[in-house]
Amino acid sequence: MTGQPNRFLLFNNGMIGNTLFNMPVAAWLKGAFPGCFVGMVVDRAGLDLVGADPNVDVFHTFNKKRDSLARQFRLVCALRREQYDVSLHLRRGVRNEVLARLAGVGLRAGYALRGSWQHLHVTVDEDMSVHRLASRAQLVEAALGRPVTLDRPRLHPSPEAEAEVRGLLAGTGMVAGTYLVVHPTGDSQGGIGWSLPVWAGVVARLSPSVPVFIVCMPHERAAVEQAIPEGERVRYYTGSVAATAELVRRAGVFAGNDSGPAHLACAWGTLRLVVYLDDAANFAKWRPASDEGCLVVFQPAFTVETVVAGIQSLRNTARVE
Repeated sequence: MTGQPNRFLLFNNGMIGNTLFNMPVAAWLKGAFPGCFVGMVVDRAGLDLVGADPNVDVFHTFNKKRDSLARQFRLVCALRREQYDVSLHLRRGVRNEVLARLAGVGLRAGYALRGSWQHLHVTVDEDMSVHRLASRAQLVEAALGRPVTLDRPRLHPSPEAEAEVRGLLAGTGMVAGTYLVVHPTGDSQGGIGWSLPVWAGVVARLSPSVPVFIVCMPHERAAVEQAIPEGERVRYYTGSVAATAELVRRAGVFAGNDSGPAHLACAWGTLRLVVYLDDAANFAKWRPASDEGCLVVFQPAFTVETVVAGIQSLRNTARVE
């Protein structure tokens, strides 16, 4: 590649937390290369979540586990038409690298994979001891040769999700800014095992005075509902990721384990209490991107009393503001 790059392709097809922490790269590119064109490869859930981001000019959808060869061929054709100069592989995977190579991307940069033949010009050993934003900045610096500072992830409202949540709140009689969203599980933390009894106690203590929405994955709901029964003051929501994000945005307080919904709350700036395992390495990677309006509780201090007091403190902060 010769000259300054102007057309960038970001591979960002992954889990919610990773998808969110990769979005600041698009914002940085728009500031560092005025007038540049940014495309992004996401999966369907990722498109629902970040599709309103103004820093991305075009989204390409790809699910490596489900998309047929014919679908992948059409994706390569779409990528070739955009004539990208640089691809940044924020999501690991040889399949993504092959797609970029077949699309004729001039400079391909990503993380080194052990024991795999890669299709990249620039590879970086990912530093697993630093925050996800820092590791993303390191990759972009290696690819483009200039210092990179990434801001925290930010979300942008989706009109469709806004309409869905307005209808949901109207149907349940809940008012934006007054309810509590609780995420009592989280696959990445194994939360359904160690944390559910405490969250059940928290909801039992608070729901008489604060309406509660429980968010969880559909496959978790049976176990969660056995511990936290649904009722007039406790509602469940297992809809789209975009509508879940909107529900979190309108909450008075979010409380949950370190997982995707907690990162949604951080991206919106929602007041939040987040529970982390007592694991320094994990916290270094996934600590809140912003401390403002955030209380952190580590597993050894995770009790009903501690969490209830923290949530009440956040609610009092909201009243003062």
